[in-house]
Amino acid sequence: MTFLPTRAKPAQNLATIVAAMVIRSIIRPFLTASNFVVAIMLPNADDVELYELAARQLLDPDHLVDRDGKMSVLVDEASDITQNGWALIEKYGHFRRVILFYTDEGEISADLGLTIDHRMVMAPPRPAHFKAAAMMLGQHITDADAAYLASKGLKEVRLAIRPSRPLHRLVRQLKVASGRDDKPSQRRSEPASVRLEELAGYGQAKVWGLQLAKDIASWKRGDIKWTDVDRGILLCGPPGTGKTTYARALANTCGIPLILGSAAAWQEKGHLGDMLKAMRKTFREARTARPAILFLDEFDSFGDRRSAHDTSNDDYKRQVINGLLECLDPADGREGVVVIGATNNVGAIDPALLRPGRLERIVEIPLPDAEARKAIIQYHLPDASLGDLGQFVKASEGWSGAEIEKVARDARRAARNRNGASVTEEDLIEVMPPVVSFTQAERFRLAVHEVGHAIVGIVLQPASLVKVTISSGRRVGIGWTPIGTTMFNNPLSALATAKHFADRIAINLAGMAAERIVFGDHGTGAGGDEGADLSIANDLATMMERSFGFGDGLLTDMGSGRRPLESLRLVDRHLQDLVRQRLDAEFQRATDILMARRNELGQLASRLSETLELSAEDVLDACSPSRDDGYGVQQGTRS
Repeated sequence: MTFLPTRAKPAQNLATIVAAMVIRSIIRPFLTASNFVVAIMLPNADDVELYELAARQLLDPDHLVDRDGKMSVLVDEASDITQNGWALIEKYGHFRRVILFYTDEGEISADLGLTIDHRMVMAPPRPAHFKAAAMMLGQHITDADAAYLASKGLKEVRLAIRPSRPLHRLVRQLKVASGRDDKPSQRRSEPASVRLEELAGYGQAKVWGLQLAKDIASWKRGDIKWTDVDRGILLCGPPGTGKTTYARALANTCGIPLILGSAAAWQEKGHLGDMLKAMRKTFREARTARPAILFLDEFDSFGDRRSAHDTSNDDYKRQVINGLLECLDPADGREGVVVIGATNNVGAIDPALLRPGRLERIVEIPLPDAEARKAIIQYHLPDASLGDLGQFVKASEGWSGAEIEKVARDARRAARNRNGASVTEEDLIEVMPPVVSFTQAERFRLAVHEVGHAIVGIVLQPASLVKVTISSGRRVGIGWTPIGTTMFNNPLSALATAKHFADRIAINLAGMAAERIVFGDHGTGAGGDEGADLSIANDLATMMERSFGFGDGLLTDMGSGRRPLESLRLVDRHLQDLVRQRLDAEFQRATDILMARRNELGQLASRLSETLELSAEDVLDACSPSRDDGYGVQQGTRS
């Protein structure tokens, strides 16, 4: 067998020399052996890259490969070898000398364990190693400095090394950094003491979390098996709804560590191999700390393999998702680790990541309602004199928990500036973002739009309307706030028919239709956002044609990417025509219904522009119970 050198040797430094000394001492008996598989348990997982480099330099300094491009020496982390059975032999069987590093016995699968000749436990470097390494570099360090370096991880030492930095300054740099480094790790979070029981506004996510805490406590006592504990959950909701806060509070309630990870944090490590290694390291850290909660933020960043088109970027995405699937559902299980993902866009996530055993449940964290907003501000201002908070609750409609927390901070600052002992209601009102009031004409246009939705809704689905509201103005300097809402119960049931979908399209387009009837045109409020009327109507029409067999055929396609239904329309001209035809037909139907009730439309809009709210009964009472247009409202159908 002939071997060829592949690349030059890297330059040596204090950390790599020490790593080489420690590696040489532990594998000395195997240096002359031609075939072996050795597993070495490291004292510190952060140092694995340095020991890998040292082992490669020791066993294969020239990085030789044979004529087939295969290397005879393998140095790797045991956790990176996920194959079992024949797949393990096929991929790794040609290596003659193998060193595997690990920090937990659980990283070595049963099949991999059968291939290992010897397992050893590595002791940390000693001060003598650092003194000898310094001598090899032509420098000198004191016994005290050598002892200090031995107390640090090799990774920290390597990061502090600079070409022009002498060793005594290296030690000083480490001491300075150690003294001021009070920031939390990227992966391990030491959160505040807030518990899930104390938080408001989390709905079903809170119910699930409190049950998980009970299950983990039962598992710790040995009352139940881990198979009876939920493996994970995906939290979805708008930005600022407190998904990270939820994870911290849940970890505190469970009394277990919280480990943090994300695609962005793993990606910053470098290329694909580095990202996968960082990913596995985070899961390994969670496993070492178990029982633990692993929180993966921006879960949609991993993408969806269904949107791949055989480009290099798509291949990268596939390998990342495949690596994440292996971590979420390893061959030897994930006992003791609960994974929580967070996203603002469930549709952009690969479905395989959401199957049982992985993130097996999707729970929405909505924007907090009135009672939740009141509870959140009281939580952040526990000693404040805030009165009944009626003005705050009304003004904060549509706010997220993060926006409420910011206002609480601003209120505390306002109280300090006036030398107040505690925050008052006046402080809170003072820091609320200013309101730009709508003119009477603007309020009337808003009212026409919302009443259009309500009338068509009460005609086509009379039992579903709840209420209609508009705002008197818009707050500036804060995120999205609703300026008009027509609320319906259960807009799409699990047993919805084609008629139900068509009715929902007509209801969504009715606001535009009402504006055109009264003003001759419509405003921008009907579009421009994924949650706007036009977007919803387009998606419903697309689902009728391609998802549920309500169109010209039974062929189905779920689409792909962040906006899967939109992606279907973009590439299918025929689908565009079908969707356009449905939208035109339902827009005309909504227009016909409203034209037959134009007087009621004007009267209800005038009333809403003054009162800012109408109940379903208000709308129902104003509409005639029968019409010759075939769309009569049936009294007594509400429940």
